[in-house]
Amino acid sequence: MPYTAKINGFTLVELVMVIIITGILSVVVVPRFIGLETFQARGFYDQTLSMLRYAQKNAIAQHANVFVNVNAPAATLCLTYISDSNCASNDVNQVVLNPANSQKFSIVAPRHITIGSTTSTFSFSALGRPSPDAAVNLSIIGDGITRVIIVERETGYVH
Repeated sequence: MPYTAKINGFTLVELVMVIIITGILSVVVVPRFIGLETFQARGFYDQTLSMLRYAQKNAIAQHANVFVNVNAPAATLCLTYISDSNCASNDVNQVVLNPANSQKFSIVAPRHITIGSTTSTFSFSALGRPSPDAAVNLSIIGDGITRVIIVERETGYVH
């Protein structure tokens, strides 16, 4: 009677293939999780995009001009009802409040992100149109990637 033993375990070929696949994944995938700059840059871009869209909607709802103030050296953006390029005003009647926390609507870029803009201050009218009557480009530069937000001239569409 022949001996038929059930063999449990892995062959050497299977073991080597698992090690090779693990090595390839560690070289390709792990560096993406180590650097947070890319994720922070994209997050700030999305946050800025939402802020600009909110500014336009707020101008239409309040029937008032809403100013977007870009302070490029400090990498800060804020929303006010007056032109305030330094985002220094804290007067409740002059600043747009953030609906999330009822504080001054202002965002500061993480330290490795820079901001560039075609104008330091622009506003949305009660019709949602930007002023000055020109397209506004806002550049967000982080981790070697430049992302551009455009506010269209006539409609105020933010993309």
